[in-house]
Amino acid sequence: MMNKTFVATLIATGTLLASQSALAVTLYETTQDKLTFSGRIAAGSSFVDNVHDDHDPKNAGSRVRLIHEHNFEGGWSSIARAEWGFDPFFEDGTDNHYKRLLYAGASHDDYGTILVGKQYSLWYDMVAYWTDWFWYNGATAQGSFNGASSDGGFDGNGRPDNAISYKNSWGDWTLGVLYQTSRDDVPSSVGYSGNLTGLDRKYTAQGAAVYQPTEEWSFGFTYTHSDIDGELSNGDKTDENVDSGLLAARWTPGNWYFALTAGEYHNLVRDGDFSGVESGDGIVDEARGYEGVALYNVKGQVPGTVQLYTGLNRLEDRDSDARNAFYLAGAAWLLFDDNLILAVEQKFDDSRNIDDSDYGNDETDLLVRYNF
Repeated sequence: MMNKTFVATLIATGTLLASQSALAVTLYETTQDKLTFSGRIAAGSSFVDNVHDDHDPKNAGSRVRLIHEHNFEGGWSSIARAEWGFDPFFEDGTDNHYKRLLYAGASHDDYGTILVGKQYSLWYDMVAYWTDWFWYNGATAQGSFNGASSDGGFDGNGRPDNAISYKNSWGDWTLGVLYQTSRDDVPSSVGYSGNLTGLDRKYTAQGAAVYQPTEEWSFGFTYTHSDIDGELSNGDKTDENVDSGLLAARWTPGNWYFALTAGEYHNLVRDGDFSGVESGDGIVDEARGYEGVALYNVKGQVPGTVQLYTGLNRLEDRDSDARNAFYLAGAAWLLFDDNLILAVEQKFDDSRNIDDSDYGNDETDLLVRYNF
C-alpha cells in the first residue's frame, strides 16, 4: 500500500502528459500523502513567408501546477490539481495568468475514476489527444479548442468548467461519461456577431469509448451534446446547441506512432476559422475536421531521443470550399529525460477562401521548452 503508484494521477493527467517525464518538485511526502509542484517554460518563434518582422519569441504554453495525492485504505486514492497558464516573458506588460485546470477526484483500480471541477474533457483526454503530437502546431481541426472559448471550456470539448466525469476499464474497453452544468457568463471576446450578444449553456453531456484489442492498436469514439441558447439583442433566444462527434484510430508499432482523427461539428466552429463563410451570428452551421500524425522515435544514436514527424490538419466548412488547412514536417530533440525539447516545424499552408482562392502563408516555427 505504501509503495502503490498513485493511480489517480496517471488517469487524471492524461496519457499524453504522463508520457513526458517532468522534474516535479516534491514539497511534502509521507507514506500516504504527496504534494508536488511542476510546470513548463516554453517559447516559440515563427518565420512566416512574405511577412516582415514576424518572428519575435512568444510564450508557447508556459504553466505551473500543484498536485496533491492521497492513498486511502481499500485501494482508493485521491487527487486535487490546480494549474495556471502564465506568460513568463511579459509580452503585454503582465504575466497574463489564467486558470487551466482546477479539480479534485478519487480513483480505484476496480471502480474507476471520478473527477469534479475544471478538467480535461473525455473528448480530449481519451480520444482527441491521439493526434495532438506536433510540438508547436496542431489541434486545430479535432474539435477540442474550436468552440466559444479558446480552451474548449464552454462547449465542453477541451477543458470544461463545472464538470463531473467518470471513466473505467473493462477488458479491452475504456468507457467514460461527463456532465457539465449551466453557465451564462461567456466573455464578449469569443467573437459574437450579427444579433448575438451572449450565450447561455444549460448543460453538456459527453461520452467516450476506446477499444484496444492489442498493445499496438486502439480505436476511439466520442460524442458531445451541449444545450446552448443564444441571447439576441432584442432579448429573444436562438438555438445554438452544439453536437459533435469524433472517430480515431492509433497504431504504435515499435518506435513508430501513427494516428488519425475525423470529426463532424454542428454549431461548434466559429466563422473566424475560415474566410468569408456564411454563418449565423458568427457560428458555422456544419464543419468537418481531419487530423493525422506519423512519428518515428530515433533512439540510441545521440543523447536523448530524436523525433521525426509529419502530418496534417484540415478544418472544412461543409457548405462551401472554405477550409483552414496545413501539412507539416518537423523534428524534435528530447534531452534530460525528455524535459528539454528543441523542435523545428515547417508548415505548408493549404487554406482556401469561400471561392476556393488561396490564402495564408507557409511558415517555419522554432520551439524551446523545459519541463520542471
